[in-house]
Amino acid sequence: MKPETIIPKDAGDEITEVLVDGLQRDLTEDERELVDRWTSSFDKPERATIINMLKELLNKHKRHD
Repeated sequence: MKPETIIPKDAGDEITEVLVDGLQRDLTEDERELVDRWTSSFDKPERATIINMLKELLNKHKRHD
């Protein structure tokens, strides 16, 4: 059986959510487009790795505040 390689249309949504949470503001249209283009090439494991890294970074930042 082949590993799943289907990339949902909203592949960058969770990454966008993490960025919005960390920045504590909405992304501009240009920023959202940039994130969408950046995340469109990620497969599922890559997306999960990036999400985990961003969440870890965000949690470390929140602890210092």
